[in-house]
Amino acid sequence: MNAPASAVAVAAPPAEVRASDPELTGIKTLGYANRFSVWDSEFRYDGRVRVGMGVRISKVEYAYYGRDDLSYITAVQVPRGRGGINQEYEVIDVTFLADSDVLTFTLRGDLNVDSAPERGEYSRTYRLGVKVDLSDGSTRTTHVDVEVLWPGYDPNNGRIGRPFVRLSYDTGWGGTPNSQAGFGCVADNGYIADKFIVDLVNPRQDRPNLPGNNSDHVFYQLVHEDGTPSHLTPDPVKLTVKGHSDAGTRNKRILDAVNLLDEGDRPGYYRFLVWPQSTNTSDGKASALSWNPQRPEDAFQLGSVYFRYTAARTAHFSVTPGGPPDVRLTAGGPVGYPGVHLTTHEGPVAEQTVTVTLPQGMGLRFVEQGNPGYQLTVQDSDGATKQFIGRLSPDGQTLTFKVNLALSGKVSESRAWVAVRAVDPTIAGRTSLTFQVGSQTSASTPVEVGAR
Repeated sequence: MNAPASAVAVAAPPAEVRASDPELTGIKTLGYANRFSVWDSEFRYDGRVRVGMGVRISKVEYAYYGRDDLSYITAVQVPRGRGGINQEYEVIDVTFLADSDVLTFTLRGDLNVDSAPERGEYSRTYRLGVKVDLSDGSTRTTHVDVEVLWPGYDPNNGRIGRPFVRLSYDTGWGGTPNSQAGFGCVADNGYIADKFIVDLVNPRQDRPNLPGNNSDHVFYQLVHEDGTPSHLTPDPVKLTVKGHSDAGTRNKRILDAVNLLDEGDRPGYYRFLVWPQSTNTSDGKASALSWNPQRPEDAFQLGSVYFRYTAARTAHFSVTPGGPPDVRLTAGGPVGYPGVHLTTHEGPVAEQTVTVTLPQGMGLRFVEQGNPGYQLTVQDSDGATKQFIGRLSPDGQTLTFKVNLALSGKVSESRAWVAVRAVDPTIAGRTSLTFQVGSQTSASTPVEVGAR
């Protein structure tokens, strides 16, 4: 059996699609500094809004203390490509569409969240707000989750000492024209030099008889807005960096110059992602404290690049959970097909990269349906299906596909799903898979695991 037999539901009205698309009603997040230690309390954010014709940004603010009930700080607009070190924003691009404009901006500044975790906590997550006032009198808002880590090792206080990389700031780290110029970097010719700084810290470094007590490398990757990697880094690249446990920056590495144009990369927005690693000096094996380069959510975003950037003119679409019925799985039982529902009112939609990730610790595995191969099935509004063969990550947790979403009309919808089964009879609970379709992310159909 390659697919469930249900047909696609009736299309949602345009208002519902608009409400689900943050670019149309809020702020679309392209990337941001998502994780850093208490030493590096800084804000970096890249976003995009779609507005009425002629509407422009009049003010940008963000939650300086990491809380909506405390003060927001106002950023000052500076020229595109300046890359300063104060509370500033730049309008990177204005793209003119037939009935609207798309405004892309980068934002940077200080934060005051460095008191961070309490006793017994390794980290604390702040939900940081961003507000954009527009010239038509409206205000757009969004929030992003920022994890702030303790930089020390103190197991009695819950400080486990995972390795991390620093978020460089101001001018003390090197870099041109300053240490934070690798975030919101404008590279119209594709050339990037003296921008990406990697400083690796391991609070367990050189502590004897302790797992994960040596760090000497990271993995890094440049990833396009739609989730596809740069030709420069088709897979995460190992970079040798000397780890240390103090707050000094003497062991930092500044990446060599690269040219995305020479690599054959297409214009767009790229995130610079880094996964810190540690090993055990006792046996040389990788430590469980390392961050997994096969898991995008494990990455530290340390920078971003706008390479000859203009906002994509492809149609907007929404991705939502596949809807009822829920998928029910038990070990040794039948295969289930969790998926998502796709809708557009601005089609047709071009081919997209789709990644599907299993939830951790729920005892699920992807099922091969091809001969051989793992498949994503797409069902159009008429009930016709087509299968696409995907690539499985080395850890078996993620599938990646290049897919025609069957959103071929101006107003159209489709469904997409994968095959999974339960393999651990001891696990029970409610969960879901994660689908990233282009730049859109959604949970799948709910999945009930185990007998209930």
